[in-house]
Amino acid sequence: KMRSSFLLLLAASCGAFAPAAQPIRSRTRVRLLPEIELARTKTFVWFFGSNGAAGIALSAFPSMYANVQEINKLKGVGPTLGGEPLGISPICGYPEDVAVADVAGVVRNPLSVEEIVDKYPVEGKYLASLGYLTYEAFKEANADSNPLAVRAVFDCFATSTNVVQPDVAQAKLDAYKRDPAIVKDDLLKSKLVGFSAILFLLGLLGLAALETFVNARTWILGR
Repeated sequence: KMRSSFLLLLAASCGAFAPAAQPIRSRTRVRLLPEIELARTKTFVWFFGSNGAAGIALSAFPSMYANVQEINKLKGVGPTLGGEPLGISPICGYPEDVAVADVAGVVRNPLSVEEIVDKYPVEGKYLASLGYLTYEAFKEANADSNPLAVRAVFDCFATSTNVVQPDVAQAKLDAYKRDPAIVKDDLLKSKLVGFSAILFLLGLLGLAALETFVNARTWILGR
């Protein structure tokens, strides 16, 4: 009887030092709820998809700002024939109006667009080497004209850029030679198209940022 009691006591003592039983861990992967999984996918799509638009906007803003600064510096610069003003809309962002006679002097330049491109090559610009008309070449070809009038005419060709297809520029010049006053309307249209494009791009970026935030919150917080 004493032997049995001793064995029971020994077993109890050994059990006290035995390692605790480890809980069985499930190897089953936790699956996200469908709406959370969808939110995660949308987060990545909106975030990385908007990077391209952001890059375009960031590259366009410095160019647009530089153009605005350059146009403002042309106020009161260079010769002018005076006379009837063209009537440029304030929306165009020009520092002052230009004379119809100054515009006529620019558009009636005897050189064609092709001749301007050949006579005034611009180094370091790939599109210029392909025959595109640049603002630099157009300005040199009209060096004796009013600088602001030169800028106004060129801005009718291109939208927020300093390069334009030669056939587009030539068609515009041919029309302006017949009636220089229509430069006013074309300039306004060109500026409105440029502003609208930037506003649309900013709207897309705002929408992308909002969608990214909402879906990321749903993904991370689960609601």
